[in-house]
Amino acid sequence: MKDFDQRWQTLTREARGHSTESPVDLPQGFGSRVLALARQSSGEAWEDVLSLFGLRAMVAVTCVLVLSGSLAFSEWFEPRIEPPALEKSLTSHLSWP
Repeated sequence: MKDFDQRWQTLTREARGHSTESPVDLPQGFGSRVLALARQSSGEAWEDVLSLFGLRAMVAVTCVLVLSGSLAFSEWFEPRIEPPALEKSLTSHLSWP
């Protein structure tokens, strides 16, 4: 605990000691270029989404969805294998002493 307090005091002393300098000015025309690009882009189109995530991610998501759907279907539909039923059992035809 003492170590934390010492580090905290050191950091606050250093933070108080720094002078407040004026921020660096942006290059001329930077703001207008950013605004022009923001106006030019139209919402999130499917092309933007595909380029952002990539084809590999879409394939991976599709595989996960198919696997989870098949797991849900297998839990819902359970095929049961039952032994064949005989009308008469074989032991009734055998003569036992």
